[in-house]
Amino acid sequence: MTLSEALSEIVCTRHIGEFSTAVLKHGKQLRMVDHAMFLQKAAADFQLRFVACFEEDICAGKSWEYATTCNAVSRQAGGQAGIEACERIAACMSRLDSALIKEVGLRALSFFASSFGRHSRAAECRNATIRIAECCCDESGALQELNSQSLASLVNGFSKWPEEAASRQATIAIAGEVLRRADRRARLSEFAPRRLANLVNGFSKWSKEAVSRKAIVAIAGEVLRRGDRLSHFNQQAAIGSLILISRTWRTW
Repeated sequence: MTLSEALSEIVCTRHIGEFSTAVLKHGKQLRMVDHAMFLQKAAADFQLRFVACFEEDICAGKSWEYATTCNAVSRQAGGQAGIEACERIAACMSRLDSALIKEVGLRALSFFASSFGRHSRAAECRNATIRIAECCCDESGALQELNSQSLASLVNGFSKWPEEAASRQATIAIAGEVLRRADRRARLSEFAPRRLANLVNGFSKWSKEAVSRKAIVAIAGEVLRRGDRLSHFNQQAAIGSLILISRTWRTW
């Protein structure tokens, strides 16, 4: 698949579902060549054709497609076009009322939070992430339904604005959910090394909170429990987790 063929395909898509599928598929296929050009063109097309329909498509159950597309184009390779598309979606998100943002769903919101966190200088991204954090607080019981990727993505996004009360409260709720899972038989075995590293990084921003400290200790225990499998951690995740755990420990 060439760049021109991939771009032709996304231009021919008729709705956000087809568009999102094409962006994710070709984003992977072109990762070694023309990746940035593809994502930048996709971001511009996304903003031009779909962002204005965001609220309408939430009601149609299409939030996940917007979340995955935003997550793709908001990365560094998406360039300025990706930043602008991300900020436009964030501006829409910050205006949603409580009922409509709940319709988005926490799983999709986790991808939005991660996307917005990449552009922490943008007021739109900050405001939208605060709305997501408030939704997490209101829907804290639904955190039990999220997988480890979604929990880590939410904490990663909230950690970019540690001074915000909503970010702190939502992260505390997630730390409580991590502790709940740590107490179960399977413990934190479902959490990939990268997710554990993201959670430690996020919880460390609120290390004075008792539940954050307890969650970090639980993650440290999981890292030790995997002692014979530490090779499964990539170097960055393993070293990053251990450094953050040790730094946080010294502040207690």
